[in-house]
Formats: sequence, structure tokens, C-alpha cells
Amino acid sequence: MRSHRRALTSATLAAALLGLSTTAAHADRWWGRDAARDVTQLTFTPEPPPCGTWEVTTQAQDTATDLVGLSVVHGRDEVVLRAHYRDLTGFGGRYVSFTLATDGRDFEVALHERGRRPVAELWSAPTPPEEVDACGTYSVIQMGRGCDVDSQVLLERDVIAVTVPRDCIGDPRWVRAGVVDQRSVGARFRGDVWGLTGEGAETDLADAPLTPRVRRSP
Repeated sequence: MRSHRRALTSATLAAALLGLSTTAAHADRWWGRDAARDVTQLTFTPEPPPCGTWEVTTQAQDTATDLVGLSVVHGRDEVVLRAHYRDLTGFGGRYVSFTLATDGRDFEVALHERGRRPVAELWSAPTPPEEVDACGTYSVIQMGRGCDVDSQVLLERDVIAVTVPRDCIGDPRWVRAGVVDQRSVGARFRGDVWGLTGEGAETDLADAPLTPRVRRSP
């Protein structure tokens, strides 16, 4: 079990689908584009107390955080999710979260650093926040699934991919996916969300858009 503390912003509540171009879903695979040059950056200053101030700016020059596509392959035995980047240069300081919604339960596939290596873990979907404090901070709880999830960071293809066994997620008839990339650059925090324009650094995974349903290969 893990507990997160996150910041709730008005941009999260008002998220809209902008700049999204998609292709039609097929029986077992799907691909959708995302607008380029829409990475956002959060910079925190402690004034005024007690909550301080978060400044949000666009970082169009950041190609390493910039998502430009998401693809899903729903095979007989596994689901492969791929986040496509404008110019992926490494994994350092990065946290990548894939949503995996199914006809049964919903999940998160999280990639983070452990000993300077990316590690993928399968978690239950975050619980809705019960309380939000005066500064917009809240907690969510997630349960680990104890499944082996394969991950790949393919710099030559500008892709981060995860492979999830279908029996770990209840052998679903269909899946929907989303992805959020967030990383630290010095003292700054940058992010991008597939399917949203200009809200990557301050958007939680629960608010990220999802693909159409992608059914299992026959």
C-alpha cells in the first residue's frame, strides 16, 4: 500500500481536451497523437505563507518531456502501452504514470527510478481524495498488485513502453489507456499529459484523458 500527497489546482478541475488528434480504434491496437511543444513547468515560492505560490509556465523547448503520442496493443496474453516523445534523451528524474482502465477494475502502471534504473510497478487506481486542505493538498491510497511488469526506455525510438500480463488485470475484454510524464529539472518540476494541452505539470493521473476501448486480439 502507498499513500501520495498531491496538489489540487483549478486547472485540474477545468481540464479540457485541446489539440488532440486520434485515429480510429481497431480490434487490438490503437494510436493517438498529442500536441507538441506543450510541456508546462511548476516553480514554487514560499510567499505568501502558509501555502506559497505556484507559477505555471510553458516550456516549448523541452523536447525530452514532450509527449507526442500514445499507442496501445491488446494481445492475447499481454497489454503493451507506449508513450511516444518528441526527443527522449534519458529517464533520470522522471515519473511516468500510465492509466489502464478495463471492463473490470482500473489500474496504474508507474515507472520510477530505483538505483538509477527505471522500475515498473502495477497498482490499483488511486482512491478519490476524501479531504482537501486549505492549500489544496490531499492524500490518495493505492494497493500494489504484485505482478511482474516489463518496461523499456528506447531512446533510439523516443519511446517508453510497459508490458502488462493480462492475467494480472483480470483478463479484460477491453482496455483504455492514458499517460502522464512528470520530471524534475533542477529545482523545477515539468510535465506533459497525453490528450491535454498546457496542463502537464499540474494534472493528476485521475484527470488524464483516456483512449477509446481497445479490445483483445481474437
